[in-house]
Amino acid sequence: MKIKVLLFGILAEKAAEDELLLENISSLKDLKEYLFGRYPSFADYKFRISVNQTLIEGNKKLKEGDEVALLPPFAGG
Repeated sequence: MKIKVLLFGILAEKAAEDELLLENISSLKDLKEYLFGRYPSFADYKFRISVNQTLIEGNKKLKEGDEVALLPPFAGG
């Protein structure tokens, strides 16, 4: 099973990339564990998660082809 993870703002800067293609991640809980292991600095930032352009609170099972976006707070002008 493959999912696409989009990174924005400070998270993309810290990861030095804005898109990840990951396999064998079956839930948002699994995704967070993977990301915090690969990018420990992510734990220092608050961010929201959307799955297929819908904001999600808590855990959610993921399926093949899901698009997950990590959305830190945005400032605008």
